[in-house]
Amino acid sequence: MFENVSKEKIMKIVTVMIVAAIFFLSMSILTDNHDSRNMITDNDGATETTLCSILSDIKGVGDVNVLVEYGKNQNVTGVIVTAQGADDPVIKTNIIKGVSALFDIPTSNVMVFEKSQGEIQ
Repeated sequence: MFENVSKEKIMKIVTVMIVAAIFFLSMSILTDNHDSRNMITDNDGATETTLCSILSDIKGVGDVNVLVEYGKNQNVTGVIVTAQGADDPVIKTNIIKGVSALFDIPTSNVMVFEKSQGEIQ
């Protein structure tokens, strides 16, 4: 059956099949927009309350307030944090990285400010 088919032709066919398989697998991976993580969203502020509790547990962080901005499909698009201790660059960076990782948003979408002690300057 394969007597007339040369090894060279068989190798070309196998190579084309491998390239095609790699192409289809890569297209499947690149076009898959399904995120298996579940985002917990709410309308009553529970996300902000929980985030405040977590952030205030970070060493050097005191009292914290959080505002979470939601975009389309209830995806988090930005976060503003006011925190005692945020004047320390290391603490501020820890807060930014934690919020960014939690919501899978760029660090540029997380703004952290030193919390006012009540005095007017």
